[in-house]
Amino acid sequence: MKKNILILSLACAMLAGCTSTKKALADDNLRSEISWSAFCEARGYDLNDNTYLTINEYLDAWCGSVEEEEAFINAGGKGA
Repeated sequence: MKKNILILSLACAMLAGCTSTKKALADDNLRSEISWSAFCEARGYDLNDNTYLTINEYLDAWCGSVEEEEAFINAGGKGA
């Protein structure tokens, strides 16, 4: 009986972990979409512009900036 309870407990813990991982990935994807959209709008880039210079500016000047945090707040999300 103890063995069955232990196995059931481990299975539940593993399933709960999978659910939280999926939610975290969905949250990360949403944050990335909000960030990229706000960056393109603020800097005048097309959403599909994935050139080296655009991505470099995004990573160097936008990610982690006050402007990005404001975009998250305006979108109703949490800051980083």
